[in-house]
Amino acid sequence: MDTTEAIAMNLRQQLEALLSEGVSDAQIREHNAFALARGKKSGIVIVGAGRLGRNVLQGLRRTGMEPAALTDNNEKLWGQTIEGLPVLPPGRAAELYSGNAAFVVSVWNPQRMPLMSRLLSQLDGLACCGVPFPILFWQMPDEFLPYYLWELPSKLLLRRLDILEAFDMLGDDISRSVFVSQVGLRLRADFQALPEISREDQYFPGLFRLTRDETFVDCGAYDGDTIRSFVQQSGGRFKKVIAFEIDPAVTSRLKSCIAEIGSRAVIHSAAVSRNSGKLPFIGDGLGGGRISDEAGTSVPCVRLDEVLADEQPSFIKMDIEGSELDALHGAQATIRKHRPVLAICAYHRQDHLWTIPQILHTLLPDAILFMRAHRSDGFDVVCYAVPRERMVRGNQPAAQDCPSLSRSVNV
Repeated sequence: MDTTEAIAMNLRQQLEALLSEGVSDAQIREHNAFALARGKKSGIVIVGAGRLGRNVLQGLRRTGMEPAALTDNNEKLWGQTIEGLPVLPPGRAAELYSGNAAFVVSVWNPQRMPLMSRLLSQLDGLACCGVPFPILFWQMPDEFLPYYLWELPSKLLLRRLDILEAFDMLGDDISRSVFVSQVGLRLRADFQALPEISREDQYFPGLFRLTRDETFVDCGAYDGDTIRSFVQQSGGRFKKVIAFEIDPAVTSRLKSCIAEIGSRAVIHSAAVSRNSGKLPFIGDGLGGGRISDEAGTSVPCVRLDEVLADEQPSFIKMDIEGSELDALHGAQATIRKHRPVLAICAYHRQDHLWTIPQILHTLLPDAILFMRAHRSDGFDVVCYAVPRERMVRGNQPAAQDCPSLSRSVNV
């Protein structure tokens, strides 16, 4: 057995150990995790006065629990009152409440450096009982879950066979290591066990070649940040850029980006989904809008197989806030016909970590699948499907490292 095979086997054993917990045992654990973490401390201080912290505050109040205070490292917030609660400096909050309150860390946003671990370490230095927000969410699932990739661990364990199958589809040890660590995060909320994030460029990690005939399809184009990276990575030598973005909070900046490219770029003010029509959309004013049944605004949506019928897409990226599976369903004919490189975000839902690799394998069964984590704390996990003819020399795994699987996912 060579070194690569030994590493892959060791990682699979780690995954099997994570998945060996019984579902009923996990249900007991997730129900009791917050009570065990807080011990005899009856009060709660919310760490983070941003969007997530306010959501936690509102959710606790709906259950009849009243936190003692908010605390935040942002000095501009100190002394303010948010929804009736004072925002205290961390040191002052520790002086007042470390003896009788658990400090629920309710800060979660994409960073290059681990944020949750840093905040937990800060609280430990202040002699506070720090608890990551998912552990609270597990005790109150009806109030807080699902929330992005966070869901009850017991639900993940019900998909054990699918998870193992997706692991076996991955093409290198980096991908397998990312996958195992992300399963562990969803099961244990152990942020401190996560490895370092990838230093490669997101969506352009050096796994595949860009060509002069590249037609780049950017689903969830935001303000054009990925398009600008594409133009830079390609040296300006490409055929076309096709952008899809529906959030009015960012479309003006995206249009400016498209205008700089000129006639080789086009923007569609539409969401992408499995069917064309209308979908309910909710925006946050920050570019994090998403399709949601709770929304009161309808937006146009399109099926990529229809919109791209006269195009020759060679690279498709999707970062569409949890709608990736529907969009892939609506693009399956295009993907099978043109065999583009695919870069699909796999962190917006708990099960996207394994269902997206499964579907990509079905659509491009001979492509090599890779997974990279480009931000800390579970953010920006991307699954790449790279046709073998597009691989950069030296990155193509040996045949035994990427087994052919007989089972396909029904799309």
